[in-house]
Amino acid sequence: MKNPKDNNRQPFVIEVIYEDRESKSFHYAREKLGGAVRELATGVEEIKVRLANAFIELAILQESDFPAELVELYKSIHHELTRGKMQYYPAIKDGELVKVPSGKLYSTLRYMRKAKAQEIARQILELKERLDKYTEG
Repeated sequence: MKNPKDNNRQPFVIEVIYEDRESKSFHYAREKLGGAVRELATGVEEIKVRLANAFIELAILQESDFPAELVELYKSIHHELTRGKMQYYPAIKDGELVKVPSGKLYSTLRYMRKAKAQEIARQILELKERLDKYTEG
């Protein structure tokens, strides 16, 4: 025997909207760059500390997160902030002398001149502005 309710059933449809990976990725990069620029503009620390904090936002990004024409600028910023060598500093841990690693970012910033740090901060702003124009356009 057929259930009378079966005749009134509507098919269950799941509508999936696909956003192209490129567009989604660029919006993620815009979000991260926005956080970096906010840190650079509103942080109260000296410029090198603000750059370190801004880099935390940028470090997760990859070249594929940018349109082809902005990849070189992104790579240049990343390179300028991580060009130093990994260094190790002595520290006492549990009563023993140990070597504590300091990442490339901090090794780079440690010896960076203020003018260079300001130049990199401007490049981060430029990258954000150009990506904004690209995604809005």
